Order: sequence, then structure tokens, then C-alpha cells
Amino acid sequence: MALNNTIQFKRNLIFLKDIAKISLTAFGGPEMHIALFQKKFVEQRANLTTKELIELNSLCQILPGPSSTQTLIAIAFKMGGPGLAFLSLLIWVFPAAVLMSGFAILTSRIDIGIFKFIAPMAIAFVGFSALKMTKLISQTRLSYLLILISMVVSFVFHTPYLFPILLVFGAFINVNFGIRNFIPNNTPLLKIRWANLTLMLSILVFAALVGWATKNNFPSISEPIRLFENVYRMGSMVFGGGNVLYSMILTEFVEFKQKQYLTYQEFTTGVGLLQAVPGPTFTIATYSIGIAMKKMGYDIWGQLVGCGIGTFAVFLPGTLLIFFVYPIWGKIKAYPIVYRSLDGIIATSIGFLWSSVFLMAKGFLDKNSINSLNGTVSLLIFACTIIVLKYLKVPPIFIVLITVLIGFLIK
Repeated sequence: MALNNTIQFKRNLIFLKDIAKISLTAFGGPEMHIALFQKKFVEQRANLTTKELIELNSLCQILPGPSSTQTLIAIAFKMGGPGLAFLSLLIWVFPAAVLMSGFAILTSRIDIGIFKFIAPMAIAFVGFSALKMTKLISQTRLSYLLILISMVVSFVFHTPYLFPILLVFGAFINVNFGIRNFIPNNTPLLKIRWANLTLMLSILVFAALVGWATKNNFPSISEPIRLFENVYRMGSMVFGGGNVLYSMILTEFVEFKQKQYLTYQEFTTGVGLLQAVPGPTFTIATYSIGIAMKKMGYDIWGQLVGCGIGTFAVFLPGTLLIFFVYPIWGKIKAYPIVYRSLDGIIATSIGFLWSSVFLMAKGFLDKNSINSLNGTVSLLIFACTIIVLKYLKVPPIFIVLITVLIGFLIK
């Protein structure tokens, strides 16, 4: 038994070291993350098979949250249980969270004029992602209709209350009118451990209640708690990865007049700088809450606390969801309704993403004249970014650095 424990410990240690290395080189978003997992954990280490990796990634695609991060958590859970999964999450997130925390502090204390061309670059990145995601969905009229509906509604009405409503609407429509054959499965799910799901929902309700109860009398306590609740709620209903999270943050923290924690410039700067950061794109929440805490009057230490809150809040619900779902995945995947609703949910989420593209473009055009030198340079940067993303294999970090350099040179 002691020998088995020693072997398992060494195996887990090697696995964690591999994650640490990947976390420093995982540029390019979820697609690149999965490719790195395939190379390291399937081809080099044989921790699992390609089929198992695809199946785990499929599981995470039908859950809200950061899909590539959840895939890594599921791999770790498979290898060593929840303890190894939690350690893996911490190591995976740490470099990106540290870098985005640094950006949140620096961009609020230096002349952000050098980032003035980050906005068109960021719009190009998000628009290119939206186009790629649109091509990957089921090519049906219903899917395109759901994209159009969620795009128009979320663009016209800048309110976070629409996100859960539209997601439920998309799932309902696709379950009832989608083209996949529907074969009901009435087999009951037995021996389900509800603790992690209950904890996930309880945290959301508790944070909302505490934030509301302390709003008037204890604002210094209420503000961080409400920011936690905001981001935790987003992390609980994001389908489609970090790009869709951009849309939620843009709507709730920039466009929603009751809050406006970030300016348009700060938001697009964060999205742009994120392209130069390895690891999970959900750390845009780290940056956003760090900036929000500065707006609320907190010092650097308060901002660092805010960055920690944003990181913890955005990754916690997806982690708890994996802990709940992974043990019963073999049973859940036998239910066709899961996959039928997924098509509608993903189409609706892609609509959110297209909405964020147009909202970002609108915000940029409202603040810049296309006839000016900066406007002309911005259009060129947008066009060049799209061309580079489509035809050249240039690491995103170089695109970001060149864009910042142009902003520094053109006053």
C-alpha cells in the first residue's frame, strides 16, 4: 500500500509540473489549450487516450464555465480525485491571474494613450473568434435564427438580466424544434451526490443576499461581495468560453448604466492585453474587478484583493460543476435532451459574442473619428489583425506588442 501511495504521489507531482509548464506557454485560447493537453497528457505521458480527452472536452462544452480549464480539472479528477483537481486549477490559473492583476494596476496608473490602438485590435480578435465559432455550430436555419435573436436583443437592451432568459429560451426552442431526432430517456439517475451542485447554488444565493443586506449600511463590505456575486453569476452561465464572458462583462460593467465599473477604453485594453497572456481567458474577470476596485476608491492592496475576488469568483462555479457532473457523466451523456439543448445554448451564446463585437465597434466609433490619423491607423490595425489571424501563424503576443508600439510612436 505504501509503495502504491509513493507511485501515485510521484505520478501526481509529474502531472502538476507538466501543468506548470503548459500554463506558461498556453497562448491562443481554448483550441490551443486542448492541443497542448493532447500532446502532453495523451502522446507524451499516456495519462489518458485521445478518445477520453475528446469525451471530457465534450462534457465541458455542454457545461457553463471555462471549457478548457474544466477539461484540465476533469483530467486531474480522473487521475487523482478532487484534491489533485483543485491543485491543478491553482497552478493553471496562477500565471495568467498574476499578469492580469499587474495589468489592472498598471493601466490605471500610467498614460493609457499607448493602448489607444488596442481597441481595434481587440475587436478584430473577438470578431474573428465569433466567425470561427459560427462556422462550428450546426448549420441550420434555427441556429442562425437563435444567433440573430440573441445578438439583436442583447445589443439593443444593455442589461445583464437578459442572459439567463435568452439561454433558457435558446435551449427550449432547440429541444422542441431542433432537427436532431429526439428519443426520450426516462431512466432515473440514481446515487447522485448533490453536495457540490447545492454548494454552487448556495454560494450564489448567499453572496447576493449578503451584498443586498449590507448595501446601505456597510458599503465597504457590500461592494466587494456584490462584485464577487456579479462575476460568480457570469461564471455560472457562460457557454462558449472567455469570448462570451467578454460580452457579459461589457454589458454589465461597461454598458449597464447602474454600474459602469469600467470605461470602454479600459475594457478593450484588458481584452487586448489578454491576448498576450498564456492560460485561461477567463482571467479577464481578474483584470475587470481590479479596475472596478480602483474606481470604488481602493488602493493598490484593495485592487489586489479585487483581482483575487475576480479570479476566485469566475473559476469557482465551473470547478464545483465538474466535481458534481464528472462522477455521473456516464449516465448524463445517455440523455439526448442534454445534446439537443446544447445546440440552442451555444447558438444563443454566439449571438452574445456577435453583440459584443458590435458594441465594442460602436463604442470605438463613438469616441474616434475615422477621418483622423488615429482613425485611419485604427482601421489599418483592424484589417491587418484579421489578415494575420486568418493567414499567418503569428503568436498573439507579438500582435499585441506591435500594436502597443504603434500607440507609443503615434502621439
